[in-house]
Amino acid sequence: MWHPCSKTSRTDGTRGGHGSRRWRDVRGLLRFSPAIVKNKAMFFVLSKTLAVLLEPLAHPYILLCIAALARLVKQRRLFRYALMAALMLPLLYGFLPVSEAPLRYLENRYPVPQLADKRIDGIIILGGHTGSGLVSATRQQPQQASGADRLTTGLALFRQYPDVVLILSGRSGQLQPTGWNEAEISRKLTESLGVPQLNIIYEDVSRNTYQNAVQSLERAVPQPGSNWVLVTSAAHMPRAVGAFEAAGWQGIIPYPTDYKTTPTITGLYSLPGGIRATRNWLHEWVGNTVYWLTGRSSRLIP
Repeated sequence: MWHPCSKTSRTDGTRGGHGSRRWRDVRGLLRFSPAIVKNKAMFFVLSKTLAVLLEPLAHPYILLCIAALARLVKQRRLFRYALMAALMLPLLYGFLPVSEAPLRYLENRYPVPQLADKRIDGIIILGGHTGSGLVSATRQQPQQASGADRLTTGLALFRQYPDVVLILSGRSGQLQPTGWNEAEISRKLTESLGVPQLNIIYEDVSRNTYQNAVQSLERAVPQPGSNWVLVTSAAHMPRAVGAFEAAGWQGIIPYPTDYKTTPTITGLYSLPGGIRATRNWLHEWVGNTVYWLTGRSSRLIP
């Protein structure tokens, strides 16, 4: 039987030669502490702390703090630059050709596949589509979030292939989860929609994308040559593919959904839209980099 340890693919995102050595050198220089890499709880907490710093709405306040410190130590040039950046940066986020470009690049990485001529052995829907667990529990009604397309797209595929295994992967991405977890919300949603439960596995342990990959692999035990459809948001798909490859998955078919951008530039300026796009691509690009540096992704940009 095939085992994750038997994979032969490279894990540095290169094809050998001088380029591969260069990328290995870069990753070696920037490598995280082994204690952080191996400690899942520490890695999870640090990733959530980093997410706060990546929030676009926090950037002006961070820059204002830098400006205040610069004024205190009489660094006038730094003071002026930080103050100007604090005032201008939020407005620049609204310029869509710039703020949406990194997000559009990620969303265009994987096209929606044609499955008509393929044998499908299973479908995996990644978490992140559920709403507040606390609201769901106190209101006794399962809530959905902005990534709800992950579930609806995955269930539509499951309807086309009702005899395959469906894995809904994810427990909670919160530091201190309360109320129903993602698996509970997903179960209640599918039951309320009348989806047959016989072939559904609710994976209720994982708290991030790499854990999604590991926990799903343990439950699916895919055979060599099998094809599993991976459903997640289009911007999240590169990181998901890298994590699944690093965990030992083979035969993954990316099926992106939940698009936030058009294929090409269509708008010029929108402050709310630009901030949302910046929030999304910062989260994914930094996430891709951190996963690659910690060995949780097979490539820097899968």
